[in-house]
Amino acid sequence: MGSQIALRLHGNSVRVLASVKTERSRQRLASLGLEVYTDNRLVVENSDVLMVAVKPANLPELAFYVDKPLISFVAGATLESLRRLTSRPYRAMTNVGLTAIAVAGAYDEEVNKLLSYIAPTFWVDERLIDPLTVLLGSGPAIVAELATALIRAGVNIGIPWDLAREVVLSLMASMPSLDDRFSLEKLAQYVATPGGTTIKALVEMAPVGQLVGRAVEEAYLRISKLRQ
Repeated sequence: MGSQIALRLHGNSVRVLASVKTERSRQRLASLGLEVYTDNRLVVENSDVLMVAVKPANLPELAFYVDKPLISFVAGATLESLRRLTSRPYRAMTNVGLTAIAVAGAYDEEVNKLLSYIAPTFWVDERLIDPLTVLLGSGPAIVAELATALIRAGVNIGIPWDLAREVVLSLMASMPSLDDRFSLEKLAQYVATPGGTTIKALVEMAPVGQLVGRAVEEAYLRISKLRQ
């Protein structure tokens, strides 16, 4: 995620100083055109805004304190816990696709402008960052699993894999426009005819909704363990 954020900013003509732990990672990011170091201090001292995108277990390894904005993309790291690093903490969450950013903290125009270079930005209460870590952060993987299941289902009834994949991806891409026309919640009413194929599929799929709900809830509960 950190790499994707850095590349998006770099592509929008923002100077990015990146810090990584290994020489191998440094060389990989440098090959992409980024300015990369293996020393956090150089990045901290020469940056106007800091962004932290590390695994939760690695957060305690950071040892500095600044009066600059620090935007954390670390799952479970609260604003209060970030105050040991900065007087201006922000919690944020996005995903590897950079489809949107949710951010919590005292609104700052400089921070908002910088994040807007990455993705559409939504300022929310801190209490929403943890559930958004699941829905937004984990969302691409969850949706990809659902799409792959639909592709396999198509192959199971005789559709070639490549064709099934193309059809499913086109369906996924059409969702925003269908939502504008019908709303996702009411789409089934427009598509499902009495006794038809769609309603049969939806009746059989009823347990899937419960399964997705439980999966998202379990992922949300995992955040409290990451925080510990």
